[in-house]
Amino acid sequence: MNAGHDAREHQGSLKPPVYETSTYVFESAEEGKRFFQAAYGLDGAEAIDDAGYIYTRLDNPNARVAEARLSVWENSEDALVFNSGMAAISTVLLSYLRPGRSVLYSTPLYGGTATLLRAFLPGWGVDAVAFSPESTESDIRAMTQGKDVAIVYLETPANPTNDIFDIEMGARLAGSLGARLVVDNTLLSPVWQKPIDHGADVVVHSATKYLGGHSDLTAGAVCGSSEDIEELRHQRYRLGATPSPQTAWLLGRSLETLRLRVEKQTSNAVELATFLSNHPKVASVNHLSLLDPADPRYQVYARQCLGPGAMISFEVGGGEDGAFGFLDAMRLIHLTVSLGGTESLASHPWTNSHSTWSPVEKLAIGVTPGLIRFSVGVESVGDLIADLDQALASI
Repeated sequence: MNAGHDAREHQGSLKPPVYETSTYVFESAEEGKRFFQAAYGLDGAEAIDDAGYIYTRLDNPNARVAEARLSVWENSEDALVFNSGMAAISTVLLSYLRPGRSVLYSTPLYGGTATLLRAFLPGWGVDAVAFSPESTESDIRAMTQGKDVAIVYLETPANPTNDIFDIEMGARLAGSLGARLVVDNTLLSPVWQKPIDHGADVVVHSATKYLGGHSDLTAGAVCGSSEDIEELRHQRYRLGATPSPQTAWLLGRSLETLRLRVEKQTSNAVELATFLSNHPKVASVNHLSLLDPADPRYQVYARQCLGPGAMISFEVGGGEDGAFGFLDAMRLIHLTVSLGGTESLASHPWTNSHSTWSPVEKLAIGVTPGLIRFSVGVESVGDLIADLDQALASI
């Protein structure tokens, strides 16, 4: 809770002040020179962390507080915050990929990431190769023949199906290919999964979700080695993807209550997943608490996860009409995109987050017209069960 902030350095303020300034004054021209050398990695530059601040688009003290707290949470040497999750992911991919190189990625993926990999990067000469939850390590290795793989990218659990991927397998694969393993840890957060402990080189987050946790900020985060974060920090400077001081302050504040929120959300989700799995109008439920110990995925879950998280997806009958009927009947649960907030949220991946995918592609990754994505909040679990029950009764 206290990482990154020393009250003695800020007039005794218990909480970090919000540094609402666009620029910072140098004590001398020589100091300004040193700060710019550090910021842009020029010859003779000192480490960035030893330099001061120049301009808020580049960096600010509130971002540094959030980064210090994130690196503690993820067991990483350093961390970096961004003005959105896609800014964080894009910066990582653009830093390590070049024309002629390849990225291997797991499916399904968050729609924004999938669009970046499938529509944007190929235009820059980058080959993006997908593999599914059913792909074995040997299957994936066969896909790499003749390719110069720079990144192996895992989103685990996957959005919105909760499919789980083996991070240690990904680390073996990346290591043998001379690639970096990048893991999106948004859905479980560092409360329930620490990818670096299992071999990930870089961890990315949409910090808008559980890290922010109050549906009041948009941010992203990257965690990794000091060397990688130093390189990515220079890239963030170039791309202008630094969060505002107010956003960074909100994120640092939210990290203080991360465990409390996520533990409550998860305990609610376990009860709700059980309720939904026993409901006659629900065809299937995806939540890690429901994995059968005989299922090979359970062994991966038991080895790399500390808890099942609070994101559920479930399928109702009647296809899109059934899903719309359910969503429109909700009274307590909010019909909106995003996830990880203190409020319970539900959305329709077929027409929302994965709307740009063709029907054939959506069905192939388990996104059906009747699928509901349900982000469980901190409300009374009895109230949530009552709302689910009456909404299901309406279809």
